Amino acid sequence: PHRPMDRLDRLFQEAQNRAASEDGGPKRGLEAALARDGEDDASKRAAMSVADRVLADYERGDYFSCLGLPPPDCDDAGRPVWDVTDAAISKAYRRASLAVHPDKNPTPEAKAAFDKLNDAVRALRDDVRRGEALRTFADAAFKEKCRANPQLMAKARKDQERRDAADYGAAIRAQQAQQLERAMARREKAAAASRRRSGSSDVSTDGDSDDDAAALEVDVEKKKGEGESGGGRVEAERRGPSSDAAVTNGGGVKRRRFGGGGVK
Repeated sequence: PHRPMDRLDRLFQEAQNRAASEDGGPKRGLEAALARDGEDDASKRAAMSVADRVLADYERGDYFSCLGLPPPDCDDAGRPVWDVTDAAISKAYRRASLAVHPDKNPTPEAKAAFDKLNDAVRALRDDVRRGEALRTFADAAFKEKCRANPQLMAKARKDQERRDAADYGAAIRAQQAQQLERAMARREKAAAASRRRSGSSDVSTDGDSDDDAAALEVDVEKKKGEGESGGGRVEAERRGPSSDAAVTNGGGVKRRRFGGGGVK
């Protein structure tokens, strides 16, 4: 894509060439002939049928004349100016289509013109195609303005330089804002990762402490049990190998001690 300044340079050069051709003696006759041809074309256009005019306008890429709409203009900076609403486009389409609708005009030219009208209205409702058509007409209008007023190009050039500088500054600020946003996101991500690691370490430490306490409690109980068992063994050893037995005899209990291999 061309930069706006390249477009202005091209338009200025074309305007200068056209002005030089008008000032030159031999070329004046050619310009006059072209002007007469333009007048002849206007006369021929007036004599054409509606269908033929629609087809001719469409072939030139003039969607505006196809629908009977005013052509775009330009401001002093060469930018397109066209204040036509969507409602006006729809109204113009309905009015133009009545003259070439196949139900009212069965000629082959009318059917072809009706198809071109449909595409023309779609083009003017599409942002990209409408923009291209507007720029084409604005360029042509700007050439005429520059030819009539050569100082207009210098003014337009300065205005474009100011807009380019403003756009460049805005682009730089946007890039800086994006870089700052990415840096903040990285810092936040690193801080979140650090918090997760710290939390995981705390949980692990608490778990280890709980495990140690449980192991200590088991060890204490085990030693306690061993202590009780050891106490019994000591008492048994102290008392010797004798044992007691209880024998029931007629509702009474006599304790008999067996020891030393005899009965007492």
